[in-house]
Amino acid sequence: MDWLVLSPFVKTTYPGWLMPFIDPAKHQTRQVPADYDHDRSRAVSSGRQWLDYLRHGWRGFRQTFSRQPVGIVTAFPQLAVIVALLKTLSGRKNVPLIAWCFNLAQPYGGIKGKLARFCLPAVDVFVVHSRAEIEIYSTWLQLPRERFVFVPLSAEIRDTDTWFDKGDDPYIVALGTANRDYALLSEAAGQLGYKTIIVAGSHATAHIQAPPCVSFRSNLTLAECHQLALHSRVNVIPIADVKAPSGQVTVIESMMRGVPMVATACAGTSDYVVDGVDGILVAPNDVAAMVNALRTVWEDAALRSALSRNARQASLDKFTFPAAAARLTELMTQLANRQPRPD
Repeated sequence: MDWLVLSPFVKTTYPGWLMPFIDPAKHQTRQVPADYDHDRSRAVSSGRQWLDYLRHGWRGFRQTFSRQPVGIVTAFPQLAVIVALLKTLSGRKNVPLIAWCFNLAQPYGGIKGKLARFCLPAVDVFVVHSRAEIEIYSTWLQLPRERFVFVPLSAEIRDTDTWFDKGDDPYIVALGTANRDYALLSEAAGQLGYKTIIVAGSHATAHIQAPPCVSFRSNLTLAECHQLALHSRVNVIPIADVKAPSGQVTVIESMMRGVPMVATACAGTSDYVVDGVDGILVAPNDVAAMVNALRTVWEDAALRSALSRNARQASLDKFTFPAAAARLTELMTQLANRQPRPD
């Protein structure tokens, strides 16, 4: 079956992301490139951005009128909303729609929530990246849980940039802005006196009275963030609201590079980290637990090596593009098999 792929991050028709790993004998895929800049840092989509998503969604959806049968895969929640709306208004229920990477910071309320509940039932499969989101979104949209599928977030695995313990200038690193509890981490690091570098938007750290061992950085490039992680002694992912799925990107980027990791046990980490095997999970809002975990990993070189090795292997087994493409292929096949047979 033919599938159109819409992602705000893809600006060419050249097969990228998961598409090169999908068997063309089973499904043909073609990307509908975005002709706009997508700002990943914004908290709320502006009217101009929604207009961009509408144009992008329409460029993809209109191709379903001349290409039969054809399905659509979206890789961003707003695009899923737009395509579902077009599918609903056109009455074309036979167009399979997979909403991959359906991860909202929080469900919409008000008019946006009503619009979502009006059009999103047209999505055949929602792919979420934490199991907690299944209950959150199914309740919000009043849809069966079976419509939602957990697939781990994936990333491109590289063979070169892997962690090693430098030892001469050890430090803790923490990366990311969304839903982070850097006040707790600062307090724990201060009790231990360990050098700690926190990389986040200034609005996430401005309120923190940090001890001398803790420093804050912002506006670093992605490559600079990766280098900080690669040469750290431990990467920490402290989560504030443990009911809101967050932190998965940082988790898998840490694991794929084999960086020893300590993270808050929450909706966004428990599906990815096996406690004591490929990372250390600590109870939320517990400074003492964070102190104990940091001290243990900081002082135990053998443990760091084991966590690094196991994390790297777990990422190769579960969080690669080929692994995600295999699940996407399964979902495509399931929906293709539901299509009416031609006479």
